[in-house]
Amino acid sequence: MSLHSKIVSKDNSLIKQVVRLSSDSKFRQQEQLAVVYGEHLVEEALSSELLDKIFIQEEYYERYEQLLNRCKNIAVYLVNDEVMSKLNVLDATVNIVATIKIKPVTINKQINDVLILENIQDPGNLGTILRAASASGIDNVVISKNSVDIYNPKVLRASQGIQFNLKIINNANLIEFLSEYGGDVFALTPHADASLYEQDLTKPCAFVLGNEGNGLSDETLEYIQHHIKIPMMGSAESLNLAMAATVAMFEMSRQRLKV
Repeated sequence: MSLHSKIVSKDNSLIKQVVRLSSDSKFRQQEQLAVVYGEHLVEEALSSELLDKIFIQEEYYERYEQLLNRCKNIAVYLVNDEVMSKLNVLDATVNIVATIKIKPVTINKQINDVLILENIQDPGNLGTILRAASASGIDNVVISKNSVDIYNPKVLRASQGIQFNLKIINNANLIEFLSEYGGDVFALTPHADASLYEQDLTKPCAFVLGNEGNGLSDETLEYIQHHIKIPMMGSAESLNLAMAATVAMFEMSRQRLKV
């Protein structure tokens, strides 16, 4: 662990960088860095060997000594209340913030199960979907351009850092990916005739879900092999996007566990 001098000015260049990283997805992509807030996400980033720099409110230093002792060759900065206040961009304040490295990933398009998401806008939805993907055994996620960034602080809070253990292609060209994908492709569309529960999901497959309000684009729909729905027994016409994604992915898990 290396401990640097205190940062006492909120106009410090490092502080300005962290603030910009928290709000600017293009800057995150350019710098290949993102920001995490709170002890749990810092712990998750440490476990995944992603930590870059740590900023701690100075009066809380002793609380994090055990964590810091595990941070080999990671720069640690103590900041005052005013600086930490500037770093806090979420509605819940924290006393530890870190920058993390964004690592490039690749996905085998022939043998892997994939979750494909187009134009997802709600950070809470995306974070929940990523947690469900991991829990159901899908490790590969492809997210289109114009979707909320997986390193958006609100997505990170909703996912609790689960994306650190997933292979995620962000800002992807979905048409290019779908045209090269070797497994079965399923789109969840509420007016489809075929039921999710009638599909064979024991082989490599991709689930494709669209925007919360508008669904999938016409261009993407042309590349879908199977249009399926989740049957509804009650009066509800559809499920929340995250709920629908969870039901579909866990049906895949159920079929494979049964096998």
